[in-house]
Amino acid sequence: MLIRGPRHARVRGQNDSPEDEADILGALTPPGGVPLVPDLLDALLDAVSVGIVVQRPDGTPLCVNAAAKALLGSDPVAALAVTAATALRRGRLHQTVVDLGPVRGPGGAHRRDGGDPAEVLVTTVPIAPYGGPVAALVSTVSAESDAESDGGSGEQGTGAATGPSDRPPSEAVTVDAAGARLQRALLRAEQHMLAITEHSTTGLAAVGLDGRLLHVNPALARMLGRSASDLVGLAVGDLDGPDGAPEVALLARLATGEAERFDIERRFQRPSGETVWAGVTLVAVPDDTGRPGHALLQVTDVTETRLAVEMLEHQALHDPLTGLPNRVLGLDRIAKALDRSQRSGTRVAVLALDLDRFGVVNDSVGPDLGDVVLVEVAERLQLALRAGDTAARLSGDEFAVVCDEVRDEGEAVGVAERVLTALAEPVLLDGRTVVPTASVGVALSRADDPPGHHGAAALLRDAGAALHRAKSAGEGGWDLADDDLRRRAVDRLDIEGALRTALAGDQLRLHLQPIVDLTTGEVVGREALLRWEHPERGLLPPAWFLPVAEESGLIDAVGRWVLEEAARIAVATPGLGYVAVNVSPSQVRRASLLADVEDSLKNSGLDPSGLVIELTESVMLGSAPAGRRQLHQLERLGVRLMVDDFGTGFSALSHLRDLPVTGIKVDRTFTAGLGRDRQCDRIVEALTGLAHGLGVDIVAEGVETTQQRDVLAAFGCAHAQGYLFGRPEPVDV
Repeated sequence: MLIRGPRHARVRGQNDSPEDEADILGALTPPGGVPLVPDLLDALLDAVSVGIVVQRPDGTPLCVNAAAKALLGSDPVAALAVTAATALRRGRLHQTVVDLGPVRGPGGAHRRDGGDPAEVLVTTVPIAPYGGPVAALVSTVSAESDAESDGGSGEQGTGAATGPSDRPPSEAVTVDAAGARLQRALLRAEQHMLAITEHSTTGLAAVGLDGRLLHVNPALARMLGRSASDLVGLAVGDLDGPDGAPEVALLARLATGEAERFDIERRFQRPSGETVWAGVTLVAVPDDTGRPGHALLQVTDVTETRLAVEMLEHQALHDPLTGLPNRVLGLDRIAKALDRSQRSGTRVAVLALDLDRFGVVNDSVGPDLGDVVLVEVAERLQLALRAGDTAARLSGDEFAVVCDEVRDEGEAVGVAERVLTALAEPVLLDGRTVVPTASVGVALSRADDPPGHHGAAALLRDAGAALHRAKSAGEGGWDLADDDLRRRAVDRLDIEGALRTALAGDQLRLHLQPIVDLTTGEVVGREALLRWEHPERGLLPPAWFLPVAEESGLIDAVGRWVLEEAARIAVATPGLGYVAVNVSPSQVRRASLLADVEDSLKNSGLDPSGLVIELTESVMLGSAPAGRRQLHQLERLGVRLMVDDFGTGFSALSHLRDLPVTGIKVDRTFTAGLGRDRQCDRIVEALTGLAHGLGVDIVAEGVETTQQRDVLAAFGCAHAQGYLFGRPEPVDV
């Protein structure tokens, strides 16, 4: 309790001074009252067996009686410093057990002979006259008798009050001593619990079921940015934050016994305006009847954890370079826009955007300045969009724009043109001027689009298909997805999924077409041609699925399968001659081609001379240095290289000289006109002479008539293949 009003107090103590007496007497004497007589109080205070210590809030002693000195030693104020500070901070009566320590001090009548610690019961009361600030702290100190130490003698200073009793004296002393020990144990337990509460880093409060805060520990006060004295007496509803005060309803549910505990997460707001995320636990505390009497409120500051989670979530959903939403969040924005459009009857437009020749920019100015271009593009995109539209970075130099509530195609195209205009402004990079032009594909939602993520993915797919068509038509333009484009995009997606199944389900087949010697008519080798034995569509040619394999990245897995299967068939069928296998551009670009060929030869046991790798002119001309090194390594391995479709691309004789080419194949477009088209005759005759001059083999493709065969033989062409000699057929092994 906090005593408010006049109380009798002895103004006497260590280092007494008239000023001290005047100050405290003035504070404690009622208006018009008679001051206390010092000498009378001296005698009265020194006569009692209970220690009395009166001190100022700053620790200045005002009164210390003889019993206090006997119990606490020569400096009672210092012995009670912690207790006095606690009572002053809490602003009310504070009762505790004080351990006097093992050292026997002068006049310490209750220190045991063995030097063991002794305990005293201390009650400290803050005195605030007339409702003003605390003027003094009054502490009473008593030590209960112990039968073992004093035998119930009741000496002065023991504090043992023995009155009339029916029990024998020895039994009464034993009962009193036991009660004293029990009281000290309870107070010690309370003291320990208060210490845990006061020093806990978790915010703790005792809350009445009416929502009033009965006690608040320092951790909760710091967490809420207020003092404990300000919080005590407030209702939990007064701790309002952005999430309201959910504890009010939970306390009502605790009071009814619906549950014993609730755990929630909420935000508190400090007086400074700062928001604190907290994990809050409300636990019912039963009274003597077993029913909920009040509640314990536990509050843990989870602000740092919450901010870390939010940061991780932001990093997971945003592009680290530009800060734009990434593909995952972009698809989510499209899905939410589609849901809104179905309710409002409007449409959603998705723009897929790809920078033109960005690889050239990266190669010329470097990736760091290339990133500067991407950041500039992101900023320009956001400035060019309408309010409510979203820009996202999908990957590399690919972006997407989500336009909500679009009326028609004209409005969507208008956004695309505004974006292209904004991007076309020059960017100055390290003294160089770069104009980041782009191509855009536009797709609009329809009423029959599927909801949620599936509809978002389909709409983005359609925009991507329109983007590819726009890029094929030229740089810096846009194209709009239509039904035919959507159908082809769906077919590509279906083919990709089915092709993955085909690779795992043994649906791919190799058909071999013979290559003959035009002089002898003997079969010298066979070209391995890929087919797909589709379970529903039958036997499919490579033109139906290889472009999809190239776009999806499945071409590498398909190429490895072809190499392994061709080598296996060649070993199992000795009379076939060599086997020729076509290799895709991506296989040459990757460093795994040499390893794939070596594995195929090793696993099958095929001699390297029995394998011919066919590459188109464009592949050989466009090969990077690493790819060319692989071709030379294949030649050293003993594998022969042949240029397929020679004469149809950008033929460069220097590559025939610099690369380890062992033969060329004349494209069927030239052999088709042999004997009928003089121009075709001249071209084939020239190619044959070129092969002879370079000392390489020559094979003519697409020979279907005897006239074509005879013309080729007359020109000196050594080998040919075509329907005249045999169609591609499977080989049973």
